[in-house]
Amino acid sequence: MSHTIGRLLGGLTLASLLALVSACSSGGSADPAAVAAAATGDSSGVVVNFGDQQQDFETLLQASGALAGASYKVNFIEFNSGPLVDAGFAAHRIDVGIMGDLPASLAVKSGLPVVAIAVEQPIGAWEFLLAKPGITSIAQLRGKAVAYTTGTAEQAFALRALKTAGLSQKDVQQVNVSLLQLGTVLESGSADASVVSVEQKADYEQNHPGATVLATNDTVTPASYTYVLGTTAALADPGKRAAIGDLTKRLIRAENWAKSHQSQWVTDYYVTVQHQTPAVAKVILAAGGTANYVPITGAVQGALQNVVTLMAGAGAISSAYSVASLFNSAEAQRYNTILKEVPQNG
Repeated sequence: MSHTIGRLLGGLTLASLLALVSACSSGGSADPAAVAAAATGDSSGVVVNFGDQQQDFETLLQASGALAGASYKVNFIEFNSGPLVDAGFAAHRIDVGIMGDLPASLAVKSGLPVVAIAVEQPIGAWEFLLAKPGITSIAQLRGKAVAYTTGTAEQAFALRALKTAGLSQKDVQQVNVSLLQLGTVLESGSADASVVSVEQKADYEQNHPGATVLATNDTVTPASYTYVLGTTAALADPGKRAAIGDLTKRLIRAENWAKSHQSQWVTDYYVTVQHQTPAVAKVILAAGGTANYVPITGAVQGALQNVVTLMAGAGAISSAYSVASLFNSAEAQRYNTILKEVPQNG
C-alpha cells in the first residue's frame, strides 16, 4: 500500500479468513434512508462502509478535511491486512475496501462480487527486500531464508524481486510470518533477507549498517498498485453509487493534500496514529509515502495478471486464472473521467 508502509497481520490463507468471518454475515432490515436514496440517486443519508487498513485512509480523509460537506456518512471499518479486507467483503460488512495487488487478485479467485473503482501507484520506494550484511545480490539468496508474508502484496513483491535474478519461490526457503514480524526475523537471524517497510528498514539499519537493499518496489516490474474495490451490490444502488463516486473525488483531493503537506501527514498518521518516533517519522518523510491515482488501463490489468502468473509459477496456486472480471469497463470509464475532473498535483 502507498500510505500504510507497515501493516500488521498476514500469513493466513484467504479461504481460512473467509471461514473465520462468514459467521459475521447477516441480512438485517434495510436502512430507510438508504432505500430513499436508492430510489432517487441522492446520496443524502447514505452510509458507505469503508474497509480501511490501520486507519490509513480514515486519517488521510480526516486530516485533509476532504470529507467536509459530504451528504453521506463514511463508516470506517479497520482491518490489519488486504486478505482481511477480502474477508470483510465476503462477510458483507463493507461496500468499499483497499488492498494491494495480491489480495486483489485473490478476490477474483474467491469469486467475490467486487470491481476496481480506483487505483493508486506509490511515489518512491516504500517496500524493500533487505538483506543481512554479507549478502549483496538477489542471486546470493538461492537456498537462503527469505521472509515475506503469504497472501499479501509483500509476497507479490518478493516474487518479482526474486525473478530479476532468475529465482522463484522454490529457490529460497520462505519464512512466513506476520507483517509485523518481518523486521524481527531479520534482526534475530531467522532470515537472511526480508521484505520490510521503511520503518523496519530504518530500525534494522541502525544496528546493521552493512545491510543491503537488494530491491525496492521501484526496481521491479511490472509496477505495484493499491486497489480501491467496490461491491457490485453497492454500485447497483443509485444512492451508494452516487456517494462512492463523490468519495472517489475526495480521495484524490486528500492524496493531493498529503503531497503538499507531507510533514503534517507524517506527523498525523505515523507519529499520532502509528506511534512512530519523530526520528523514524523523518525517515518516512524522506521516503515520500504518497501516491498518485492513475487511470485504469490495460497496463494496470496486465500488472495484476502478472501477479497470478507469478503465483502459479511459484506453485502458490494450482493454476493461473484471469483477473478480467475485476475490471468493469463502465466503472473504469467512470473513474477515468473523475481523474480528468480532479487533476493531481504530483
